[in-house]
Amino acid sequence: MKVSNFAEVINGYTFRGAIEIAENRDILVLQAKDITQGENVTKIEKLTPISFRGTRTASFLQKDDVLIVSRGMGVGSFRSAIFSLDAPNIIASSSLLILRIKNKEVLPEYISLYFNSIEGQNKILETVAGSYIRAISRKKFEEEIKIPIPQLETQHSLIKLNQNIKQQEKIYDRKKELKQEIINATITNLIKK
Repeated sequence: MKVSNFAEVINGYTFRGAIEIAENRDILVLQAKDITQGENVTKIEKLTPISFRGTRTASFLQKDDVLIVSRGMGVGSFRSAIFSLDAPNIIASSSLLILRIKNKEVLPEYISLYFNSIEGQNKILETVAGSYIRAISRKKFEEEIKIPIPQLETQHSLIKLNQNIKQQEKIYDRKKELKQEIINATITNLIKK
């Protein structure tokens, strides 16, 4: 299914100059640097506060928007994440592409998972322009990329599998930390004797 058949594709907002931090926190800006592959955007603490006097724009984020980094150098550069907040004052910068899902048979989490896969990254690379820093062309992206959309049940299964793998990775990382803490404590106790 073509992207344009299940989502509205929106470019992030292009600011006229450099993004300047403001004290009053009118609006928060979500940039490519704030996107971690496969991690939902759930916190606003690290987002850049600005004073925004721009015109009306569709670049203000909505809950369950799929975000894709729109510039990169190769496979893995075009990270994807889900905007999981219900906060009307966050705007995506031009370094991001927003997919607003309009088909109830397509889950945002599945789309993000797909675009983070090697298959999805390769599909994106087929539509980018530029020789060194490549950029996604919104028009090509929405019209030329076709994504396999399985049944809802299969989408849910893939999402659960991914969540399970991430949970196992967290447990494994914690296990490594605990082992190192045991070694450190043992050495510290030996030195004290």
